Amino acid sequence: MSRLLGYSLISGILLACSWPVFGFTPLIFISLIPILYVEEVISKDNLGKKNIRLFFYSYVAFLTWNILTTWWIVYTTLPGAIFAFVVNSSFYSIILLLYSRVKRKLDYKTGALFLITFWIAFEKFNLNWEFSWPWLNLGNVFSERINWIQWYEFTGIFGGSLWVLCSNFLLFNLIRKYSSFKDPRRFYVRIFPRVFLICIPIIISILVKSKIELGEKFKVLITQPKIDPWGSKDDNIDYYHLFKNLTTDELNTNEYDFVIAPETYFSEGYGENLDYFKFSKLHDSLSVYLNNYKNTNLISGIQFYKLYQNQTEKPSKSSNLVRDKLWIDYYNSSINFSANKGFEYNHKSKLVVGSEYMPLKSFLEPIIGTIMIDLGGTTVSKGTQHKSERKVFKHSIKDLKTIPIVCYETIYGEYVADYVNLGANFITIITNDAWWGDTPGHRHLLSYARLRAIENRRYVVRSANSGVSTIINEVGEYGKTLPFDKKGVLSGIAYTINKRTFYSKNGDYIARISILLSVLLLLISFSKVKE
Repeated sequence: MSRLLGYSLISGILLACSWPVFGFTPLIFISLIPILYVEEVISKDNLGKKNIRLFFYSYVAFLTWNILTTWWIVYTTLPGAIFAFVVNSSFYSIILLLYSRVKRKLDYKTGALFLITFWIAFEKFNLNWEFSWPWLNLGNVFSERINWIQWYEFTGIFGGSLWVLCSNFLLFNLIRKYSSFKDPRRFYVRIFPRVFLICIPIIISILVKSKIELGEKFKVLITQPKIDPWGSKDDNIDYYHLFKNLTTDELNTNEYDFVIAPETYFSEGYGENLDYFKFSKLHDSLSVYLNNYKNTNLISGIQFYKLYQNQTEKPSKSSNLVRDKLWIDYYNSSINFSANKGFEYNHKSKLVVGSEYMPLKSFLEPIIGTIMIDLGGTTVSKGTQHKSERKVFKHSIKDLKTIPIVCYETIYGEYVADYVNLGANFITIITNDAWWGDTPGHRHLLSYARLRAIENRRYVVRSANSGVSTIINEVGEYGKTLPFDKKGVLSGIAYTINKRTFYSKNGDYIARISILLSVLLLLISFSKVKE
């Protein structure tokens, strides 16, 4: 038992030690071998309770990986963090259990194909279900190795997941036959061609990284106000004055096309009434200020709310009861504001579980009470918008069109690609990473933004409340950067790109193929009686 437990821990540690931004990425290509070996031993021994034992050892491996990599979630919600650790690890363990079954019912090669496709199918599922937490999707591991993955413009991150899983099986298939080699030297000789095969995607990446045709040059002014999200007591007009103080000197000196403020910048108190925002003091203040800079658009985070009066029934899925017949919806939103054309908005659609909403609230709240709610603010679950309501933000004068991606939405590749398909020629990310403090959390999210740049071949302009604010080019390289925990503004140049990539057009097609294959193999295994 201690030997298998050791292998399980090694697998979890290897996965964690390969993760960005400080990990040694090549470890990912051997990280699953120890747990695959554990499954091999259990499947061949004469001891009972094979499924329970395999689940236990798998769970140890994946729980180790989850905790070591995403421990910083506790800074926002301890119950939410525990839930993420427990549930995510359970799902990965179930994948191993099903792999063992398919391998037993069919054969090893079919089992390997099933594990690869079903793992990817689960990663796709984890992007879309109520408790979505795709932070550890394997394709994300290469976010700091941008020269290895320029082909993500064709595959997205699921190409990376496929690479990792195939590489582990390629090496494990040789290791499991080690005892059959009479001369150990023959074993080591056979490793080299497998290592070469694993490196082929890197060679392809070098060839793919060609010069992209750039479009119109434009100037951006990015603000990093460094507001304490835990201790702030100012109102939105105070933040307007802070914004004005940060930007006036630069805007008076240079002409900018966009000035960017971070997520939730104008979000104190209840926020701003969506239906009456154009009559608000904040709207008037911004309008007067931007009237001095008619060629400049403001993109900023804001909290909107919408009231429903005289409603006996819940008017929307996310609405919260204020008092009898009065309901309210809150939105974590972004606005595009100009002196010439007023404002337009989008609502954040990928919300953080436990911090911005509680899935299955009507079912879970009577069971767990307010344990998650008090910590995460889920009592006032935020609303989203339907896919058909999403829009790109257009510059009031020039042909500049951008995507308003808010914080956590950065992780969702196909979601960002859908915005690109609406005509966006650069990407804007606004985020408030101060919730996590100086932990790997904000570094991960920054690094993942590079994946979106490569997948869509778009410049990324990123404003973060406490940092890091930066401009990322179309191949994922950082440009000018404002470091973490530094208050100030960042002036920079970016370019539009209008051509859509294969991934932008086709999205997560690798995941969809994997879903079909894995379901088919699973059904065959349940109908097969092994002779």
